[in-house]
Amino acid sequence: MRESQLMANDAAFFYLARSGRMTDWPMWWVFDSGEAAAPTGEQVTAYFEARAAALEPLRRRIHEAPGGLTHPFWGVDDSSIESHVVTHPEGLEWAACQDRMAKVLTEPLDARVCAWRLHVFPAVRGIETLTGAGTVVMMHTSHALMAGPAMTSLGEALFAADPAPVRIDGQPAAARRPRLWSAALADAVRIPWRTVRFMAGARALNRWSVPEGEADWSVISARTRTVLNQRIGADRAMRTVPLDLASVRSPGATVTAVGLTAISLALQRYFDKRELPCPDDLSAFVTIAIPDVRVLGVNRIGADVVDLHPGEPDTAARARAVDATLRARRGSASSPRELARLHLIDGLPSRIYRTKFGTLPPADPPPLAPAHTILTSIRCESDTALSLLDSRFRFAGMLPPVYPDIALAHSFVGAGEVFAVSVACDPAVVTDLDVYCEMLRNAFHELATLA
Repeated sequence: MRESQLMANDAAFFYLARSGRMTDWPMWWVFDSGEAAAPTGEQVTAYFEARAAALEPLRRRIHEAPGGLTHPFWGVDDSSIESHVVTHPEGLEWAACQDRMAKVLTEPLDARVCAWRLHVFPAVRGIETLTGAGTVVMMHTSHALMAGPAMTSLGEALFAADPAPVRIDGQPAAARRPRLWSAALADAVRIPWRTVRFMAGARALNRWSVPEGEADWSVISARTRTVLNQRIGADRAMRTVPLDLASVRSPGATVTAVGLTAISLALQRYFDKRELPCPDDLSAFVTIAIPDVRVLGVNRIGADVVDLHPGEPDTAARARAVDATLRARRGSASSPRELARLHLIDGLPSRIYRTKFGTLPPADPPPLAPAHTILTSIRCESDTALSLLDSRFRFAGMLPPVYPDIALAHSFVGAGEVFAVSVACDPAVVTDLDVYCEMLRNAFHELATLA
């Protein structure tokens, strides 16, 4: 009966979307037609229709249980692939294409109706690193359906010459007829017992002591509020900066640490340009992969806060400090205490869980600021060549959801020889995104000279 039910961690993204928070996950691939004509939107749509078998794991939608008495279930979605494809006008300039992609971020999916869409932007002009017109394919998906670790497999399912079905670790089956009433009634009678068990577990977790010499991963302090820490509105702006992957590699430091240092430099200079104080505790909320943890469902990722050390004037020393902080916090998302907490909250009754973990808190009074920006980093490692109707793959990008009280988010996607840095923001807060992106590009170039 439960084979098609969402884990609590995945259901939270659905609950948050219902409460007004944008939690969807967008990712995109860019193809270069070179001297040939770029494929039309109709050709790309037909191409995806021919790949229906490889996309079968995506063909599902959410079914809610009566009264919300248990977490939702996945049901089969028999709608055509064509109904999931949205074609945009041909011949857009790259900036205008990105503006349309940003608008997609303001149009959340209702996973009860449609859990994913493919947006096709044909014959885009002026994309950096391309020799001809580009085709941009953007996958807009519910975060309850998949997360970052599935991006490589999804890219192969969409664009490999011999595609295999997309792999989504932790994905439950999709039922033809989910048994909603029986599951809801079964969980309803267990609410008192599960509530008592949770309270006992919470008391035990609060008494959890960290052995001497081990890091206390649970310690996360509130940060100084900045202009970036305010309740965001509905609008979004985004930009992507493709860089040479070799230029962001530095001996002794991870690519993520190099990128975080570039963000540190760019943010500090952005605050200076706007004559705003840069906080001494400048930090980034960084996602961390947690493989093989079933309780997380498909969203096998955690996060922690990494200090960006703006008080270190020497760029090389700052990079070392950021790298050391990142390495020190890397184990936090999979620490024994954190895993115990995840298992504990997975056992909460659905109605209580939805209220506690799936509801957007009010903006007044302002919540504590957990960090000043967000970063998600993915390396798409694949030995399979990607192409789209004879157009050559050049780079890929993605964006994490913008946090309700963090108005600026970053992503790094390494694919092929390109390291794509993407930025999303609330344009009412970050009013000059192109200026910030230029500062970010310059910071990466500055770090490349130190390598």
